[in-house]
Amino acid sequence: MRPRWPKWAVYALAIVCNLFWAGAYVTGKLAIGTPETAGFGPFRAAFFRFGVAGLVLVGWGLLRAPDSLRLRKEDLPAFARLALLGMCLTYVFNYTGLRLSTGTAAALIMVTEPVWIALLAVVFLRERLTVLRGAGVVLGLTGALLVVISTQRPETAGTTAASAVLLGNLLMVASLLWEAGAVLTVKRLAARYSGRVIVTYEFLLGSLLLAPFAAWETWAQGPILPSPAAWGAFLYLVGPCTLFAYTVWFVLLERADASELSIFIFLQPVVATVIGVLRRDPFTAVTALGAVLVLAGVGAIMRAGARREEGPPVGPLPEMVRAAGE
Repeated sequence: MRPRWPKWAVYALAIVCNLFWAGAYVTGKLAIGTPETAGFGPFRAAFFRFGVAGLVLVGWGLLRAPDSLRLRKEDLPAFARLALLGMCLTYVFNYTGLRLSTGTAAALIMVTEPVWIALLAVVFLRERLTVLRGAGVVLGLTGALLVVISTQRPETAGTTAASAVLLGNLLMVASLLWEAGAVLTVKRLAARYSGRVIVTYEFLLGSLLLAPFAAWETWAQGPILPSPAAWGAFLYLVGPCTLFAYTVWFVLLERADASELSIFIFLQPVVATVIGVLRRDPFTAVTALGAVLVLAGVGAIMRAGARREEGPPVGPLPEMVRAAGE
């Protein structure tokens, strides 16, 4: 670990990163496109976002430390699996779901990722399920279920619109399962490579795997003519949300304890929910109860992970809850 920075500087930068990520849900919907605003489409938005970011990070790595980008031959399958699970499949499901659902529901669903990671670790890695972790899993899954169903308002029940929103929520939950599987891969790679190198190849290889989906979307829907709002949202996703926030976060992980940083992830669902409410996303008493249970469950799992004193996974997540995933 490099020399520590003053805590106020670490905390300030961690807050800035999480505020940028909190805005990714609403801006993601704008970049993808809404009925009122033409956008890139889910697959093209993901492909261009991470393709551009991957190329920039490769250029930065070549200038900063070319040798760090060298990969061991035996690790290539793991990087390919990480790109497939953590980037391609995650964002195919996530952005398709985001297009159908709301920014508020997306933020509350996506913050449950540590819950899914803990659950899969018990199932596939045979990790011990402590009382605290078990309580966190139960609370988190219950809260996620309430958030998923809370968008089904009585006046729209049984309609096509209600079915679309429900499908969107379920797709985002499915994206978390792919992402949780990717975390198990990151745990092995993190012993040999820095977070910067892992995320560089995840972005780059993931965008290549997303290319066929983007090509199909172009063939099916024709050329894109994004609105100025969609362009602004896309630039926000690439610049502040991806290149700046991920880079700064990895620097912070080298200079501060992960347990100090992970608490700031709770800013994401809170701020994203406020933004969504201001944009008139539905927010009911059931949504509020689900949010409380989700945050309580994630907090319990984070506390259980801190007791084990294990390091965090280091790759990106929609939008970087992964640092608290263990």
